[in-house]
Amino acid sequence: MIRRFLLIIFCLTTISLFSQNESAIWYFGYNAGLDFNTGDDPSVLLNGQLITKEGCATISDANGSLLFYTDGRTVWDRQHQVMPNGEGLLGHSSSTESALIIPKPGNSNSYYIFTIDKPSYFLTEDEPIDGVNYSEVDMTLNNGLGDVVDTQKNIHLITYDVNNATQSEYKSSEKITAVTHSDGSAVWVITHFRNKFYAFLVDYTGVVDTPVVSSVQQMVEPRINEEGANVTAIGYLKVSPDGEKIAIAHSSTNLGSPRNGTKKSGKVLLYDFNNATGVVSNQKNVISNTYPYGVEFSPNSELLYVTTSVFDEDDLFVTSYLYQYQTEAANVEATQQTVNSSSNVAGALQLAINGKIYRAGYPVFGEGEYLSVINNPNGIGSACNYSHNSLFLEGKTAQLGLPPFIQSIFLYTFDYEFTCLGDTTHFFITSEEPYDTVEWNFGDGQTSTNEEAYHFYDQPGTYTATLTLSINGVEYDPMVKQINISEAPNVMQNTYNLVQCDSYDNDPNDGIATFNLALANEPLTFNTSEAIQVYYYHSEAEALADEHNSNALNNVYENQYQGEILYAKVYKANTQCFNIASIRLETTQSVDLNSFELETCDLDNSGIAEFNLNNAVENIVNTLNLPTNVNVTFHETQQDAAIGINAVPLNYTSSSTSLYIRAENDNVCYGGGVLELIVKDFPLIDDQTINVCPSEFPIIIDSGLSNSDVSNFNYLWNTNDTTNQIYINEPGIYNLTIIDPTLNCEKHITVTVNQIETAQVESIIINDYDVTINLITTIGDFVFSLDDPNGIYQPSNVFTNVEAGSHTVYIKDLFNCNISSETFNIIGFPKYFTPNNDGRHDTWNIKGLDPNDYPDITIYIFNRYGKLLRAFNPNTSNGWDGLLHGKLLTPDDYWYYLKLPEGKEYRGHFSLKI
Repeated sequence: MIRRFLLIIFCLTTISLFSQNESAIWYFGYNAGLDFNTGDDPSVLLNGQLITKEGCATISDANGSLLFYTDGRTVWDRQHQVMPNGEGLLGHSSSTESALIIPKPGNSNSYYIFTIDKPSYFLTEDEPIDGVNYSEVDMTLNNGLGDVVDTQKNIHLITYDVNNATQSEYKSSEKITAVTHSDGSAVWVITHFRNKFYAFLVDYTGVVDTPVVSSVQQMVEPRINEEGANVTAIGYLKVSPDGEKIAIAHSSTNLGSPRNGTKKSGKVLLYDFNNATGVVSNQKNVISNTYPYGVEFSPNSELLYVTTSVFDEDDLFVTSYLYQYQTEAANVEATQQTVNSSSNVAGALQLAINGKIYRAGYPVFGEGEYLSVINNPNGIGSACNYSHNSLFLEGKTAQLGLPPFIQSIFLYTFDYEFTCLGDTTHFFITSEEPYDTVEWNFGDGQTSTNEEAYHFYDQPGTYTATLTLSINGVEYDPMVKQINISEAPNVMQNTYNLVQCDSYDNDPNDGIATFNLALANEPLTFNTSEAIQVYYYHSEAEALADEHNSNALNNVYENQYQGEILYAKVYKANTQCFNIASIRLETTQSVDLNSFELETCDLDNSGIAEFNLNNAVENIVNTLNLPTNVNVTFHETQQDAAIGINAVPLNYTSSSTSLYIRAENDNVCYGGGVLELIVKDFPLIDDQTINVCPSEFPIIIDSGLSNSDVSNFNYLWNTNDTTNQIYINEPGIYNLTIIDPTLNCEKHITVTVNQIETAQVESIIINDYDVTINLITTIGDFVFSLDDPNGIYQPSNVFTNVEAGSHTVYIKDLFNCNISSETFNIIGFPKYFTPNNDGRHDTWNIKGLDPNDYPDITIYIFNRYGKLLRAFNPNTSNGWDGLLHGKLLTPDDYWYYLKLPEGKEYRGHFSLKI
């Protein structure tokens, strides 16, 4: 029965203003992309310029044609070129949701890019946090490719208390989402910080910068971990397509230590949202004590999906979960159902226009080469039809993030089933929206007004089907899907003989062996290039009865008797279209290939080396004179060799071990044997550095091999010499290749010959009575002696408490190649004198000046008031005796001043004592 409801007219406007096709193109991850214009399943795009682990956003026009995309910092146009003025936005690709693109209501040419900066400081950065900002893109500029409007770029929005220093520093969390206002025209853009939601209205006038602020119970303060990330900010924020609920993931709420709890204190919370007022209220707990990341609602808004990771006590990843919750339940937390657990790190969840939810996340220690898909997200529990790692990104990778959109554009959809040629395809509506008329267009000229429609396509191909709903004479925008009507694969009509060697069990002649049934897939389908899926059964009846192929035989199968017949159910991949074929399991007596050996060198003495198994193949074929069409592979276990699976690569790294040989002839088992891999020790030799006195050249250098090993290797120097030892006449770098002629492996070493230099003094620094000798020379280790070339030498270049006067420092290298010397003077200024005529310290004079260097020099003596008392030449005078005009001055401090001809000045004071 068609559902009839009263509907206020502004609810219709939402669908007409914001088309689902605006989310038809996605760019994300490391150059990954998807196109949802091509049918129920998206086609993969390989031309994206994004390189981002998390945040990204994309927007298309109402027809599904790409307009532009961004990582929150740079904007690329539809030709994948950076827009003019499209760099320097204030988002950050490490922010969970770094950007969100909103069409300006009432203006089809203007778009707002809302950006969220990283709310943290990373170790490599020391920049202020920019928080939430927005920029405008005008698509009429740059010849219709769009341009970021210079005067409307990086406009800041306040999402914090400007009077609080901490809040002003961090400004925001990493979360943003959007949904249509209840008036069907404006849009609410919602973000979060600490315990507040901020809802900004975007209407035909632009962005209203005064938000609706809602305080909630859960407080989440910023906290920085050892990598510099604000761990409490991580996680997605989503509003439901019907605009009535908001879900938020806090990866952490713990303000404790970085480990032992940080990654176990996260929460997902569910709130009510009033899309008329922008108010968030009524907090409900969804999950606690974990590390959540992605959240997403089902198209009918009745289910919530959450991704979360589990870590051990050292914060090391253990596993991840995908959970489902019922949002209308009184106790949402109690409705938890586990959809999937895996080794994929928890990533984003994003609803698409085909009504499916896509999941990002990469295997730990791996690459995110696939997306996972919730095919029927309105289905409770297993009915949601989750498919793990099922969408291959064709060499590109998804990390954690997927592009967000205005959630209300996903409000309604339809689905279909039975798409094999000859079936009658069933179309049905999955929307929860009210309507009173229906029109289907099946893409082949036929239409229907039935709520549930059945249609027969008489030719295979891709058809564009549309669904148009209306109420009170007002139509929603048509929903469009591509319907692929497929033929079942062409299969062999005769029974195919799958032959296996009867040689790996206790009785080699009993006709019983282990088979790899997958080896029959290609011959059964005439080696088709189309993707296929094959399931095997004991009987045709079993194959037809097993609708979900859950009872199919394991591909590794031991036959029950010689000549056993099995039945293959052969599908065209990702369809329900199949044909039935049969195979006969036959065993033959195999050829014993015996045992072979392959040696290689352990160049780094690790016990592990790389083997070139092509050499073993060539040896086996030539030794046994095998037919030219025999294919030889190697396997780590006898079982793998028996059934022809898990062949190791021909460049194989291993310690000494045994591999099992399999020989096939036209895909039929021919024989087996054993290959012994032997890692041969290579002598432990290292690079050499040799220091040589100039007088010692020429010298002999060599490989460093022991006398017992020298004759076992060949040698090639960069001097073109080919002997173990060579004479050299000068310093330099000498490269040597040491070759094992038996195994044809080689090792390279470098012999660096340094000529010891004569020490050259760069400077002598005198600080009071301490002396530091600095050298220019860089090659050699040197020792130092003061005033005696034959005395005791010290390794330190610093001498302390050196007496005033003239001194000579002697410097030699540790090899006694050369000795150099340098003379210096220490000028001494006595701290006191005692003019009492006792023969000790009766006058004051400086020490250490060489009269030959300074024959005409004057030192000046002053009292504490600056009066000049005496001036004399310290080289020709005995010094000052403390008299002024023949009278001894009183005990006190007196001052001196000395200026050398080269300009250096000395000032200080001394005491007159009695």
